[in-house]
Amino acid sequence: MALRIILLLSVGGILGWEENKLLSVEGCCNLGRATAIREHDCAAQKVLTSAMCSIIHEQCCRASAGEMACKGGIKTARGQGACERAFFSGFDWQTLISQICCDCCTLGLMVAKNGWSCDFRGLQLEKQCSDAAKSCCDQPKEIRPTIKDIDECLTGRHNCGPGQVCLNTDGSFDCKPRCGTGYVLTAENHCEDIDECAFESHNCEANFVCLNTAGSFRCERKNVCRDGYIQDSTGSCVDINECLTHTDACQPDQFCINSEGSYTCRSTTDDCKQGYQLTADGLRCEDVNECLTSSHNCAHGEICLNTEGSFYCQAACAPGFHFTPENKCRDIDECALWTHNCEANFVCVNTAGSYRCQPKTGCEEGYIQDSAGNCIDMDECLKGNVCGSRACVNTEGSYHCECQTGFMYSRVSKKCEDIDECALWTSTCGANFVCVNTDGSFQCHPDKACGDGYILDPAGKCVDVNECVTHSHPCRPGQACINTVGSFYCRSIVASCARGYHLNADGTHCEDVDECVLHNVCGSHGSCVNVEGSYRCECQNGFTFNSISKLCEDVNECRHYSGRLCAHKCENTEGSYHCSCIKGFKLAENGNNCEDVDECEINPCSQECANVYGSYQCYCRRGYELNDIDGITCEDIDECAIPNVCSYRCINTVGGFNCTCPSSGYTLGPDGRSCQDVDECAAGTHTCSASENCFNIQGGFRCLYFDCPPNFRRATSGSEAETSAFVRCIKSCKRHDTDCANNPVLVITSTVLSLPTLRKLEEPEDIAVLRTAAAAKPDLLPNEPQVYFDIQATDEQYSFDVVKRSQHGMILGVIRQVKPIVGPRELVLEVTVNYVQSGVISQQNIVIINVYISEL
Repeated sequence: MALRIILLLSVGGILGWEENKLLSVEGCCNLGRATAIREHDCAAQKVLTSAMCSIIHEQCCRASAGEMACKGGIKTARGQGACERAFFSGFDWQTLISQICCDCCTLGLMVAKNGWSCDFRGLQLEKQCSDAAKSCCDQPKEIRPTIKDIDECLTGRHNCGPGQVCLNTDGSFDCKPRCGTGYVLTAENHCEDIDECAFESHNCEANFVCLNTAGSFRCERKNVCRDGYIQDSTGSCVDINECLTHTDACQPDQFCINSEGSYTCRSTTDDCKQGYQLTADGLRCEDVNECLTSSHNCAHGEICLNTEGSFYCQAACAPGFHFTPENKCRDIDECALWTHNCEANFVCVNTAGSYRCQPKTGCEEGYIQDSAGNCIDMDECLKGNVCGSRACVNTEGSYHCECQTGFMYSRVSKKCEDIDECALWTSTCGANFVCVNTDGSFQCHPDKACGDGYILDPAGKCVDVNECVTHSHPCRPGQACINTVGSFYCRSIVASCARGYHLNADGTHCEDVDECVLHNVCGSHGSCVNVEGSYRCECQNGFTFNSISKLCEDVNECRHYSGRLCAHKCENTEGSYHCSCIKGFKLAENGNNCEDVDECEINPCSQECANVYGSYQCYCRRGYELNDIDGITCEDIDECAIPNVCSYRCINTVGGFNCTCPSSGYTLGPDGRSCQDVDECAAGTHTCSASENCFNIQGGFRCLYFDCPPNFRRATSGSEAETSAFVRCIKSCKRHDTDCANNPVLVITSTVLSLPTLRKLEEPEDIAVLRTAAAAKPDLLPNEPQVYFDIQATDEQYSFDVVKRSQHGMILGVIRQVKPIVGPRELVLEVTVNYVQSGVISQQNIVIINVYISEL
């Protein structure tokens, strides 16, 4: 929404007193009451020297006349009881009041006669009628009025001389000496000093300040600037460029060189000193901008900064820093300026010359954030020996520790303790065996001995001993051993041996076959160990013996110990296994855990890189944005494509942009984006004549002069108001000029308003407020005027209207812009404020506003 300047104009009269000729507020009201007592027309009095006094005079006159008319109506009701308007005297509005009060008093008398309550508040009568009814109801019988003092001072029945003031007393009056010049008589009959400075009735000029004194005032010169300086709009003293304003005293063969607070004249034959050059007209020396003409010697990576008559080199700021007015490189806080590109699940942390995106801390215990900011399970078993002697088992969001077979966890010792299977009767020992507990297991020992030829089996039974196998040579050579139950016998050799045996060289008996020397029976991953009648295979680590194939086969550790060996991925190998990590991690030194890889060490991003857990994030410096496809390359942002990035025009540059303003009337603001108006009037660069007033508008200025029309004069003469773009003219009729006196126009105000261009207007906007001296009331008495506002002149599109409002109990008019207007453009608004009584305009004020619409 465009910035609007609310112009406050007082149109109810002149706010101020004209010297000490004007009456006080109480005095103006007393004159009005005196007019009512003399039964004169309140609206037909001559216009007083003060518009405010005229309004007070008329309103007090009408109030007093209305009060007397009401009392007359009450007296008639108490007397004859007939309330016809023909019985009353006065103007139409006075006879109407008399009739109303007469009827209301009659109502009160009838209520009192019937003995009813005199509370009329429930009837919602008007106050004047309600008061009359209650008065007559409370006191049905007429009370004779007491003797009332006559105010000889108000009625003019005194004989005080010209140099005296009439003061009323009870039953008489006194003539007191009139207060001297600069004093006014108060209600307490005291002469009080008039503060001419507060009432603006002094005649101090613009460069003087008014100081009130007893009975008068004095004008003291303002604290002006020294020679060679002028006050700007803020009151500060700034240098006057005498060479530009042509106020120097240089001769025709000399040219002017401005300096702080002064200037110097030099001959046109003289050369300008180093760092200056002659202007095109050859009349003065001006500074050479070595930075623009490339006549500096700044090295690569340095910035040239021009100064008056010279220059100096300043080291350029690194990316992520900006140059301050103090010629220092200061870090750009991308986080505070919201120029970062951190995603929703990350927090921006400013760093020197850049920033980084840090994942938000919000995951529950047992979870960590991945590179996308999502909460994933944390494998606590990878942190190290978290379970001590127990095995660690990871679970979703947590973990638990398990003891090895044969052990159980003790909450007292906090250790895995041996399970005594014998005491718990959980062993598998048979009836003929005794259970003996061991560390992590148990053993079964036989509880009885078997006879010769027998041996206990694992089940505790006596089974036959094969003496032919257990004994090395049970039979003589040439005999074969035949086993029997509990014994054996020998017989002559028969050419057959059991499996795992073969006949010896002389064929006398069977001997063990050493299978380990015959061929590689255990394969390449086991060692063969010969036993009597057979063999066994001892497998290498990572292999297990297959009783069916009789070979050492690979153990798949990844399957047998799933989730226990490797942090991320487990790959089975022959006789072992290999751990590997997902992308963004590398294998730790223990070969099992995975550590985060800092990808930023290899500079994968075109500008800035931030390492995150398991990945990395590329960031761009201010003025760049990350490529959506590869997520690595930083591309220039076309800031000029963003709506309203500049108030006038935008020029995109690599990594930034520049805002420009119109060639004249504006200057680029400190934010580098908005165009600020140049106040030519305050700077003294305008071309207005001495008789004209300079008024600054957006993008330029106007030379204005407002004059009052015939029969009108300025409200304040010789004051600062005369030199401003606000002039109020009040009516000043010549003696015996009845046409002028009958003209309802009392005040004409001329002013100026500068507005910006509005290309889009969604709702009306207030641009000016017209204040009046009329009270805002829901119901007006017949003697109170109605206030109307009307636009007499506007543009052809009717882009403005005026509405009536109230504020602090007073009526005011608000001028609004209701349609968009594109500048530059100039137009004139003329608004009238009409005070209407009985259908006739009794007073009219005119406000003329010169509106200037700027280009921006």
